[in-house]
Amino acid sequence: MIKRDNTLNFFRDNILVMVLVIIFILGLSISRHFLTGANISSILIEVSVMGILAVGETVCMLVREIDLSIASLMAFAPVIAINIISFIKSRTGTPFIDAGNYVNSGLGYIVILTILLGCIVGAINGIIVVKTKVPSIIATLGMMYVLTGFAYVISKGTSYFLTRVPGFKWLGSSTFLKIPMSFLVYIIIGIVALLVFKFTKIGNRIYATGGNENAAIYAGINTGNWKIAAFIFSGFCASVAALMYSSRLEAATPNQGAGLELIAVTVVVIGGTTLQGGKGGIFGTIIASLILGIFYNIIIAVGLVTWYKTVITGLLVVGAVLIHSRGKLTKKSI
Repeated sequence: MIKRDNTLNFFRDNILVMVLVIIFILGLSISRHFLTGANISSILIEVSVMGILAVGETVCMLVREIDLSIASLMAFAPVIAINIISFIKSRTGTPFIDAGNYVNSGLGYIVILTILLGCIVGAINGIIVVKTKVPSIIATLGMMYVLTGFAYVISKGTSYFLTRVPGFKWLGSSTFLKIPMSFLVYIIIGIVALLVFKFTKIGNRIYATGGNENAAIYAGINTGNWKIAAFIFSGFCASVAALMYSSRLEAATPNQGAGLELIAVTVVVIGGTTLQGGKGGIFGTIIASLILGIFYNIIIAVGLVTWYKTVITGLLVVGAVLIHSRGKLTKKSI
């Protein structure tokens, strides 16, 4: 009986890794180009953006909230950052944007202001949810439309081209030891978050807030502040994803990232974190992002159109939820 229980526990605790190995083998068997450098690089680049969004979303869902504004923030933050910098530069008589919406310089300003805007929007989301008690799914859905609308209004529906900004391609196009820099940034953020959750009180506070908020309050934990912190981190991750995305495109567009909020939620759910709060973790999210990245690559390799990708993604979410509800994934893993 003990041996059987140990086997079940091993299966439960390692199911995501096992699925990753299976889908990797499936990719090898389907396409002879699967292990080529170009294809692996393509997978890792796609994983980077949806993965870093999912890491931020994971923290929100661990505190029993959800952030649906992350994809619209990917467009809002860089577009607004560029316009703010342009406004300031115009006061000093320094040209910043040429005809045709070509940005001339300001790499550091764009990066810092984009990240700052992401954190500010995250804080606003958190304050609205905590102080007004509006459900986060409603608050962030409204914020999603607000951010999207502002991005289009401020940009007048046009894109800002960043091909003339020295060094802007670095995050989206450069490599280190043949590994895309964007993937390395994603993994570094993911590992830092994992270690912080594992070895500091932050993890305990986050899990306590999502697992049983009333008990956490009685234990002296300011759950409201931790929820706001979770939204700020989600905004930070969305702004980094925005920089990755814009760096690849060498442009900032008012519709970039559209629909990625649902992909991020898909990754989080497959990784073992649900809206029940207090269960799941960063490690599962990282593995799930690799699973989904390889899976999408296989869909392209076999020639299926995007519609199939959407249908199968939905089935994956439903399947993951059913498995979690029966307790066959990790109860609490980071």
